[in-house]
Amino acid sequence: MCMFFDMKKIIILLMMFALFAINGYSQQSNTDEGLDIAKLFSFKYDKPINPDAEQLSIVRYILSRTFENNIHKMRGEKENKVYTNKDGREAVYDKNGNLVTNSYNLGTYNYGSYDEPIQKFLVDIAPWLLWGSTRDDPTSFDERLYYYTLDLNYGIQSFIFEGSNEQLGKVDFSKLSNNEKEVYYIFLHILFNSNYSIKLIKENLKRLHDDGDYYWQYFYQIQEVFGVKL
Repeated sequence: MCMFFDMKKIIILLMMFALFAINGYSQQSNTDEGLDIAKLFSFKYDKPINPDAEQLSIVRYILSRTFENNIHKMRGEKENKVYTNKDGREAVYDKNGNLVTNSYNLGTYNYGSYDEPIQKFLVDIAPWLLWGSTRDDPTSFDERLYYYTLDLNYGIQSFIFEGSNEQLGKVDFSKLSNNEKEVYYIFLHILFNSNYSIKLIKENLKRLHDDGDYYWQYFYQIQEVFGVKL
């Protein structure tokens, strides 16, 4: 019985390494093809020369807590559990404890770290949104984007419930690469859109914290801008 259990673990580990290798190759190839982050989304957004410093810090904070969770629960697999190693390896298990190997929810290799959330978006999330997890991933861009917004929701709520001025690191915008600036432009538009009827501003934080319906009205505006509100 012990030998069988050990062999089962070995087989699972071998499967994981194979999946990581395949996904890593696919994602690296996608990155090499060149991703124009400015054309990732269809909506237009402003590119201020000197963006609001506090808003930049909030964007960074929210993305640092937008963990890859729901994006591995697509197409009804809501009970999948995601495990990520510090070295970037990732595995997803279904409700029965079996390793998920389908092409849309499988564990993917993470090139970026949440310690550098803007870079993580550039090297992990944006390529996945555009190309999927593997070459035969059947999900659409909009489908993937919808599930990403569910993870973004967690990041936003983390800021509303846990964020403070002490936790918001300063962003030196002038020293960022063009692609990093582009990510900030995108999420400044998504999070602080001037056309929203409910805004993520200091005066609204308490109500967003206390009133669930009010918060969801704010969040649905984000999904509408992304074009994925159901």
